[in-house]
Amino acid sequence: MKNSPETLKKRNELKRRWKEQTDPDSFPHQILKKCKDCGEVKLCAWLSSFTQTGRPEYKARCIECHNAYLRKRNNLAKTKKLRNKRVRRYSIRSKQRAVDFFGGKCQRCGYSKSICALTFHHRNPEEKESDIGALNRRTWSKIVNELNKCDLLCFNCHMEVHEELNKQKREEQDEQTR
Repeated sequence: MKNSPETLKKRNELKRRWKEQTDPDSFPHQILKKCKDCGEVKLCAWLSSFTQTGRPEYKARCIECHNAYLRKRNNLAKTKKLRNKRVRRYSIRSKQRAVDFFGGKCQRCGYSKSICALTFHHRNPEEKESDIGALNRRTWSKIVNELNKCDLLCFNCHMEVHEELNKQKREEQDEQTR
């Protein structure tokens, strides 16, 4: 059950008031408490906050388990960051290879300054199996099969092609309604 914004605001105001009014030396900054990870009764540190009733709040983990938790969390974040970096690098190389397959420039206007501005347009949307970007982890032969159904266009030309297609669809719909 979610608390209303008013309730949360009131709770936070109470906590803030207790923190301002309470002398930090008037209570222990570490207490013996059962750790939620190791289950042993050990010293747990103060969270630097108070409950609504003015009692100091303490961490649920002992100091050793809390430090281990932080190390694990930081390592997971680093691993995820490295994995994302590798995937991004692989995606860029894969797109460069696909762009090179078409000669490295827009097939309508010849634009070739930025690979980011080049897109793949499926000539027949019904034949489309997948987006080229989604295929970057597939074999090169599967990517080539999909590329053979596409044109390499810069973003502006791609939008112009879709505008022309949309205009044709609107005209067909107008003819059908007459």
